[in-house]
Amino acid sequence: MNAIYETVAESIPQPHLLFMNYGFSAPDLEEAWIQASDATFRLHLNLIRHLLTGIDLDAKSVLEIGCGRGGNCYYLSRYTNANRIVGLDLCATNLARARENPALVRVELIAGDAQQLSFASGHFDVVLNLESSHCYSDFEKFVVEVARVLVRGGIFCFADLWNVDALDVDWRARRQALDRSQMEIIGEEDISEQVFRAIAQPGNICDQLEALADAKSRPLIARIIRSADALQAGLALGEYSYRLWKMRKP
Repeated sequence: MNAIYETVAESIPQPHLLFMNYGFSAPDLEEAWIQASDATFRLHLNLIRHLLTGIDLDAKSVLEIGCGRGGNCYYLSRYTNANRIVGLDLCATNLARARENPALVRVELIAGDAQQLSFASGHFDVVLNLESSHCYSDFEKFVVEVARVLVRGGIFCFADLWNVDALDVDWRARRQALDRSQMEIIGEEDISEQVFRAIAQPGNICDQLEALADAKSRPLIARIIRSADALQAGLALGEYSYRLWKMRKP
């Protein structure tokens, strides 16, 4: 999976590809808060906003693990009053793309491994992880590291694909790792329907990728779109799910 992300980053250099998440959509969802210049990203912005609903970010230090090209960090810097925003990613090319983006000037972008964070204990008020943990070989170590770098009372906001049989993941073991973490689960939600709706909406991630395709990137983009179609079918049939958790460090 990491090799795929490296290939995507190298093959699609355009800065307009800011978000890589599948998005969130629901009937009558209020979107007046989205700036007109960000309308293209509305599905992705809705997802990160939903994940962070109810979390106090004012003057807080926030770490996003798996920041990719910086889309979620962009949301934090543009739509919240977070005091410090740090994005961490293992993909050097994604970080390079993000560092070139003037919209991310407030964001600290750092190379690092989600399973071995290079921060002192009790360093962040909020840790965010969206749609990348399925790439982590040692999920339990990742959860332990998140708890370590959070302050007491700190919040972990986490969302990802779940029960996807095409991925080489022990989903039961991952659920157990969450349940036995020193963090307490304060919220859990299945948002499969909302993610399914987003994939079906005009302007979805597949539409954005198709608009950026050239002769070099077209085969890769076609592969990504086939994967998205398979995910959408799995969500529709209830074979796969998309889940989110909010957890607090006591």
